[in-house]
Amino acid sequence: MSVIIPVYNAGDHLTECLQSIAGQSIGFGHVEIIAVDDGSTDGSGALLDEWARRHPGRVRVVHQENSGAPGGPRNRAIGMATGEFLFFADPDDYLGAQALERLVAAARRDGADVVLGRIRGVGRKAPVTPFRKNVQGGDVHTTRAVWSLTAHKLFRRSLVMEHGLRFAERLRLAEEQIFVVAAYLLARSVSVVADYDCYYLVRREGAAHLTQQEPEPGPFYANVRAVLDLVAEHVPPGRKRDDLIHRWVVLEILGRFNEPFAGLPEDTQALHVRLAGRLLDDYASDELIARLPPLARLRCLLIRQGLVEELAALSTLAPRPKAKQPPKPQPKSEHQTKATPAPQAHGTSRPAPRRRTTAATLRRMRRWLRR
Repeated sequence: MSVIIPVYNAGDHLTECLQSIAGQSIGFGHVEIIAVDDGSTDGSGALLDEWARRHPGRVRVVHQENSGAPGGPRNRAIGMATGEFLFFADPDDYLGAQALERLVAAARRDGADVVLGRIRGVGRKAPVTPFRKNVQGGDVHTTRAVWSLTAHKLFRRSLVMEHGLRFAERLRLAEEQIFVVAAYLLARSVSVVADYDCYYLVRREGAAHLTQQEPEPGPFYANVRAVLDLVAEHVPPGRKRDDLIHRWVVLEILGRFNEPFAGLPEDTQALHVRLAGRLLDDYASDELIARLPPLARLRCLLIRQGLVEELAALSTLAPRPKAKQPPKPQPKSEHQTKATPAPQAHGTSRPAPRRRTTAATLRRMRRWLRR
């Protein structure tokens, strides 16, 4: 079993992560930790070296210049791994004590190439849909696995190597999807361990998570397109494909047109609309759109027609419910915060002023919402 950890400035929490792996019930003798120090400046590299000195053969450490995202370090570690299985952890999270034992047992029992273990959110949300029940030897459809696309899962290394699966590099949001979705689609079978908390996904105080940041439109939609190309390649048109693509329509595409959209610069808004519209045209069938709730259908219509002003107005009329505000974030980890300042459209650091919405626009949207 090879546990892969990309590390950048995680010294405050790294020991907890490492101890949770070394203390696994499967026995540390059956585990190798491959940690890639991605140019840390806080002493994380020295901490890893100390662990490698104390546990020769069990902890392997690589130091490299900062790459700005976890995809590159994970890919480098994949090439070094020797275990029958791979598990990907992040340095500020930790594993349940029996996690690897249960995941490996499920993989061997079911002949599964991918095993999802229940993820528990600590101070943050975690996926629920795939973990409602145990699944033995299912597939991407029966497990509803696409509703959990982080890398924190068990993968059979032979599957990864046979198909050359790798993470997107230099991408700081959803870089895991191209790897995880390909594994789901290519696996002989997929199992789910839903009756044990295998992985604890932790929100650390002062950490600004990438899921809360607006992505740069070009790379973001290009990555979504690459993932949807995989789905379209492996699943024929029809209800099963629509059921999978529904996840990206709701989260990755329509999810970009909630309240923050109104505060983006106008040219950035227009780029979001144009690129999202192309994805809807290419991958979202009429049957899929027809099954969406009225507000989501309205957003799809406005995106496809390129109506930027109306989308900005709708994002302010129908904001998401206010969540409890976390402590003010302080940048800590390169894998949680951007390596460079967020690019500003046309050199400005201020969002575009909100445009006034005409009464006619509001009336049109209200008519659609009543349909």
